[in-house]
Amino acid sequence: MGIRELLQKKFKNLFVSIVLHETDCLLYCKVLKNNRIEKSFSKTFPLTPPVDALDKAIENYLVELQDEYQFVYVAYLLGTLGQGAIEGTSSASFSKHHVDMQSVHHITLAKQWSAYASYIEIKWAKNLFSDVGLDLIYSPFVILNACIVNEKVRSKPTCYILNCHDFFIMGVFEGQQLYFGAFFKTQSDTSFAHTEDIDDWEHEQEEESIISKEELPELNTQTKEREEEIDELNEFEELGELRELDDIDALSGENTFSDVNTHTLGYFNGEDALKEEDISLELYGRDLLVYKYLKSALEEYYHNPLYTSQFIEDIVIFDGYEISSDLIHQIEDELMMRVEVHKVDIGERICDIAIEEVFG
Repeated sequence: MGIRELLQKKFKNLFVSIVLHETDCLLYCKVLKNNRIEKSFSKTFPLTPPVDALDKAIENYLVELQDEYQFVYVAYLLGTLGQGAIEGTSSASFSKHHVDMQSVHHITLAKQWSAYASYIEIKWAKNLFSDVGLDLIYSPFVILNACIVNEKVRSKPTCYILNCHDFFIMGVFEGQQLYFGAFFKTQSDTSFAHTEDIDDWEHEQEEESIISKEELPELNTQTKEREEEIDELNEFEELGELRELDDIDALSGENTFSDVNTHTLGYFNGEDALKEEDISLELYGRDLLVYKYLKSALEEYYHNPLYTSQFIEDIVIFDGYEISSDLIHQIEDELMMRVEVHKVDIGERICDIAIEEVFG
């Protein structure tokens, strides 16, 4: 460790993680001095989609933090399409999985698998925070990897899920070796509008990346699949307009949403009751979408000769948002898999990874 690092530890170092949701921006902060966390705090800002520029209130808050602390590191969770993870680290591995290495930034994890993200998505994130700057951009697959290592490494093939507000990722691991990875949006991507500053995407050149060794991945880069996923999401959003769900009662157990009637709503104030129903329907629709994507991904893993598939008995969910008991029971009953759930604070976990990366 150099003199600068030794001196830096004597000062207060602020680590800020930023997670954008469809309707709000969550900042989680940790202050580190002399290898000790002095305090942690968080702040949430409302957003109005589509987000094509960072809200001034967020920018001003970050500037105030940068003025207050001697060293500030801003880390951002990449939650947009255009990222993923594959088995292997070589150019042959990327070609095998039909990923163009010239259009993505990629990192190696556990010396065995790769996470990647398109330069388009990286450029968009950097442009969004151009006035305040980003020091680190993290892939959700890096967060998932950290969760797996921090819990326990399992010697048999296991399906892991990192559930976030607007998306979830899944990976099939044996030990720390990834065999299959997938990223799925659970919200429309129209919330985050790419600006005209990077509309010449085909000619976007690789630039000096601010992404360090533990940061970026990629999802499916095929435009057709992106459109199909958004179309499927829109279909499920139409559930909010339905009032009879008898054809899918089995998915939600005995207490189905068709049971929500005026008598049930009578226990609440009118406006609160409608809000409660809307939120419940939204979460229910999201659960259906998560199950559909999960089932399709597992079928892909089992049946596509691209993957050396092995039978999976267990699913471990790192839940950073909300997993309903109905969805858990559905996975257990219909996919015949054991489910284990661990609650995680995504913002705090990003800060911890950033601290480890900066100070080792």
